[in-house]
This record gives sequence, C-alpha cells and structure tokens, in this order.
Amino acid sequence: MSRRIPKQYTILISCTGRTPIALSFQPKLVIGTVAVAIAIPSLWLGKIFHSYHQENTDLTQQNAALTEELTEEATQIMQKVEVLESELNHLQKRAGMPEASGTPPAETIPQGGLSNRIRPESLLDAAQGRISQLVGSLRVEIEPALEQTLEREAARPKGVPLKGEFNQTSGFGPRRNPFGGGYEFHRGLDFIAAYGSPIYGTAPGVVKFAGSSGGYGNHVIVDHGYGYQTLYAHLSKLGVAAGAKIDRDQIVGYLGNTGRSTGPHLHYSIFYSGEAVDPKGYLD
Repeated sequence: MSRRIPKQYTILISCTGRTPIALSFQPKLVIGTVAVAIAIPSLWLGKIFHSYHQENTDLTQQNAALTEELTEEATQIMQKVEVLESELNHLQKRAGMPEASGTPPAETIPQGGLSNRIRPESLLDAAQGRISQLVGSLRVEIEPALEQTLEREAARPKGVPLKGEFNQTSGFGPRRNPFGGGYEFHRGLDFIAAYGSPIYGTAPGVVKFAGSSGGYGNHVIVDHGYGYQTLYAHLSKLGVAAGAKIDRDQIVGYLGNTGRSTGPHLHYSIFYSGEAVDPKGYLD
C-alpha cells in the first residue's frame, strides 16, 4: 500500500528558557503553493520564448523577401546597364570611333540569372561603377566625336535642289557639246522646270559667291564645310548674297536661262575637296 500523506504537520521550535514555538502546516497546501510558484514563471518564460521565436521567424521571412526583391532589382539594373553599354557602343560606331576596350563591370550576370555566390549589393555597386564609367566616356569621348560626325553628315549635300515637277536632262560626265561639235565633260546635272522655280540649298553652309560670271551666268556657290561645295547656275535671279549663312532647303535663287545656256534650266554641281563629283549619288 502507498503511504498516505498526513493532513497536517506540526513543527516545534524550542529555545532554552523560552516557550516552544509550534508551526503547523498542511503538506498539500505547501506542495500546491510551490507548484504554482514554479508554474507561473515557467508559463511566462514559455510565452516570452514563443514570442521571440515568432518574431525571429517573421524577421527571417521578411529578410528573405527583401533579399529576393533586391536580387530581382539588381538583375534588372544590370540588364539595363548592358543595354546602355550596347547603345553607347552603337553611338561609338556612329561617331566613327573604334570599339570600346573599357573596364567591364566587377560583377556580371551568369547565364540563368544571379547565383548564390553573388550578393545583390555587390551587383548594385558594380552597376553604379559601370554607369559612372559609361557616362564619363559619353561626355568626354563619344559626345564630341558624335557631334563632329553629325556636323560632317549635315554638311554633306542631300536631295534635289528643286521641288515640285522637274526633269533631269544632262548627266555627269562626257557629253556632246550643245554649242558645237565634239564632246565636253559636264561637271554636274541639268534639271528642267518652270522658269522662275525656286532653287533650294541642299545643305547648310555659307554663300561663297553670289553673282554673274562666265558661262554659269547668275550663280551661287555655297561652302558647306568638310570639303563640300555646291553650285547653282543659270539663275534668273539670286536669292542670297555672298557671306550669308543658309540652312538646308533655303532658297538661294530662281531657275533661269542666263550664261551659256540653251534654255531655262538649272545646272547643279557638287565639289568635294575641290573636285567635281557626280551629284547622282547625293540625290537620295
């Protein structure tokens, strides 16, 4: 049989010369009190531990989500940097510059995206450094070279100096002399249109000559820079004066029949580095 716990204990505390002190207590009550005293802190500690554990779990999930978001943004930024670099390489070719041999980014995107070995922060730092390099190259090298290229291309004559209805007659090269026997070298193109039709400059430039001289009659010569000059001859009336700056498609004169001419027409010549070239390759 199991031993029964007495309902009550009495403890006597005696001291010489004094009346003994009797302390009575119930074991069940003491055991219950101790159990409660132990349970309350245990429950409190358990609640705190659970709270910290849940908070740590939430922070871990938030950190993973932020890392994934940052990784995606880093990937997109690096891809945009690659696009920017490709565009700048295109501009370099457009400006007639050799291909860049610049420093590549410190980190690159491997096939299949970012790996666990590459931190998003490292990619963002690499992207920022590469962007700084590209912007510096754009400002210092590409932009000036591209501006010069655009100016050179703008100086190149383009198009026909007439608008509306017209016909081309004599071409560039050897032809029969319209004023006698034999052949001559025709240094331009002839266009027939209505008398007095406006004649337009085919590139921006400065009027080098505007007047009447020799077989060209009334004519205008425009210097476009970069070795290009154009001539508009047999005009009925001049539309510009020497020294004037003109834009492309600005009127320089009006079609006529002055000088060595067999009828109303425009003689149009293009010179490059002092030599006459076939305007046919500049009409488009």
